Amino acid sequence: MSQLDLQEPAHTFANLKRALAVQRRVLVALMIRQLMTKYGRSNIGFLWLVLEPMILCSGVLVVRSLISGGEENGVPLISLLVTGYIPLTLWRHLSSAGTFFLRRNGSMLYHRDITLLDCAFAHFFLELGGCTIAFLIVYWSLFTMHLIEPIYDIGLMVSGWLLMGTLAFGLMVTFGVLTEFYEASERFIQPFQYLFLPICGFFYMVSWLPDYAQELAWYVPTVHCYEMIRGGLFGPSVETHFTPWYPALWAIGMLAITLPMVDKARDKIHFG
Repeated sequence: MSQLDLQEPAHTFANLKRALAVQRRVLVALMIRQLMTKYGRSNIGFLWLVLEPMILCSGVLVVRSLISGGEENGVPLISLLVTGYIPLTLWRHLSSAGTFFLRRNGSMLYHRDITLLDCAFAHFFLELGGCTIAFLIVYWSLFTMHLIEPIYDIGLMVSGWLLMGTLAFGLMVTFGVLTEFYEASERFIQPFQYLFLPICGFFYMVSWLPDYAQELAWYVPTVHCYEMIRGGLFGPSVETHFTPWYPALWAIGMLAITLPMVDKARDKIHFG
């Protein structure tokens, strides 16, 4: 084996390392840009990334607790709402951001190292990080006040959380592509979000439903994510029904269809 053959893998690895370093810098720069654009340059502006879901979740907790009491079908109401509302916030923030997302970030294409997918991934990591921190703060606060039980299976909970985020990311890219190809599709996104809310799994657990409704609920991918998150918190004390591969297939399917279409949608972006 020649010395050139030995050096080639090392050279390839060095190039890959440099490319990954560039990609990391691009994503961090885009995340900082999005923070400044959405929340301003002040410190409190950055904190809104975490405070917004915390405040909304706290308001829902207080109102529902006053109306419904302490339990819902034998499940502590506070635990039910925490494991429902913050994942819902992650879902809505990510999926709703897809409307004309590619168009709104088209100006970044003037930078050689930035692509539309970089902008999409930066937004994903930003929202996922903000909602995760909000969830941890809300949970820790309630746990220290003995208002919520300890997590039974953190791996199951994290898996459900990441699946929810990946599903929402797939829908965000789908909405981004659709609104570039068919501008009228924008009119259907908000109605879809509202119509999807009652069946998404936020308000109920599968075991509460009659048999025929359970069969229908299992076709909704987010239901499996909610069941995994709640199963991770409650453990065997609460009956849960989920299949992890089902929402994973939905997320992979959406991304497999829409990611190749991002470059085609790019040609439809017009700059004023």
